[in-house]
Amino acid sequence: MAAGLFGTATPAQAGQTNIDALRISWAYTDSAHPDTTYLNPAGDAPLGAWRDGSNRQHVSRVYATFDVAAVLSKHILSAKLAVPETQATDCAHRQIEVWATAESARPTWRNPPRELLKLGTLGAVDQCPTTYPLLDLIGLVNQATAAGVHLPSHVTIEVRLPGALEHRVPLGRRVAAPTLYLGYNTSPAAPAPMFNALRPCATGAPYPYLSGLTPELMAQAHDADQDDVQLTGEFAIWPVDHPDQRTTVTQQYMPNGHIGGVTPPAGALADNTTYAWQVRTNDGADNSPWSQTCYFTTDATAPGNAPEVTSPNYPSHFTVYPGGDPIVYNLSPNGADDVYGYQYSWNGVFSGFGANTGPNGVPEWIDPFSIPGVVHADQTGGATLTLSPPTNGFVTLSVRSFDRAFNLSPTTSYRVLIASTAPTVTAAAAPVVGVPFRVDFTPGPNTGTVTDYVYTVNGGAEQTIAAAPDGTAFIEFTADRPGAFSVDVSSRSANGWVSPAGHGLWSPTAS
Repeated sequence: MAAGLFGTATPAQAGQTNIDALRISWAYTDSAHPDTTYLNPAGDAPLGAWRDGSNRQHVSRVYATFDVAAVLSKHILSAKLAVPETQATDCAHRQIEVWATAESARPTWRNPPRELLKLGTLGAVDQCPTTYPLLDLIGLVNQATAAGVHLPSHVTIEVRLPGALEHRVPLGRRVAAPTLYLGYNTSPAAPAPMFNALRPCATGAPYPYLSGLTPELMAQAHDADQDDVQLTGEFAIWPVDHPDQRTTVTQQYMPNGHIGGVTPPAGALADNTTYAWQVRTNDGADNSPWSQTCYFTTDATAPGNAPEVTSPNYPSHFTVYPGGDPIVYNLSPNGADDVYGYQYSWNGVFSGFGANTGPNGVPEWIDPFSIPGVVHADQTGGATLTLSPPTNGFVTLSVRSFDRAFNLSPTTSYRVLIASTAPTVTAAAAPVVGVPFRVDFTPGPNTGTVTDYVYTVNGGAEQTIAAAPDGTAFIEFTADRPGAFSVDVSSRSANGWVSPAGHGLWSPTAS
């Protein structure tokens, strides 16, 4: 906000930015020197009748040209012209006319710019001289806007006394350069990007299925006026087949530059129906354009049955299996007719589906199928998993299905008993700080052809080492301190089997 007439301590109106219009030039003319332009005087200027040191009478008029191009595309909310007086003796009979004129680079008394429209008159005031006599022009601006008249980029005004009073010396005065104060609003931009329940807006088929009947609809608000920190959002939602059935939901607080959203009211949406929606924002003065149209289809019905899980090579829950072969799990929808995928877990804890939060609250949707433990269903609604359990003993795989809206089914579990296939971890001697130390890896039982080992030292980053033809491998490291020292290692076999981890723990001694 510019300082000056409005002052930095005065809060802006909702949606309004205040500026001083750029004054390109100002000048005065003199009847005693009818062909001279007094352009951009350093101080003040005479207005009306006055006498010089030789008692010769002069009559002067004042002109100013302003560049208003910066606000032509804006919604002008206020327009006031100030003609500050520096000297005046009679303010009770004060009559100062302001005219819009044709633009003139060098006005003279003999050749003044053509008067186009009388903008108003500054009349009598108590203060004399008056520092900020103001002429309110917003009514004329609004009339021009309503009539479809476009303002020029340069506006020239003439300040003069009425013809009958122009030659009366007691009514003459001196004025400073006129100033045009403008208050305007920049309409908010159309909200973008937009999101259906954290997922990017879909503007065409296939439309995403959203879970439930109150999905969150979100958009990012944008307003170039930085003072507009809070906008209001108007969300419109309607069935694609019935655009006349329009539901409007208002979000009173949408931070400028940030994400805001609404959920449709309970009962507004029906199941298995495709909807369209748009949003626009308001900054307290103007609406943004409507956003693009997004679409979604509701799905409030989750798969009703837990999936069925079987295994052709580990079929019994009561047999102790030797391991060494990946477990093949066959998943089927168990009567659910719209299974889209499956999620599985070894510990019964599942990752949620959703999004990360990016800058300004913008959702960053995470593709559920990029999450470990999530697979697509095939055309029959089933899926096949080939897995190595992370442990031995009783191992349980928990499985649930989900539909296109990521509605989740109940969970089922499949448990088998597997003997250990973990590798053996040994050392030939106790480690000593500062002395290279060798650790040997030997394949566990029933692991077939071991190709390599994945290990960590003291819980650090995973490392891989290839196995020798006999399936063994070794690593060397040097302990840099006394205390506990651990190695955890799993073997990987040519058939895809990954063993549970074997462990080694030592306490290096000082050298």
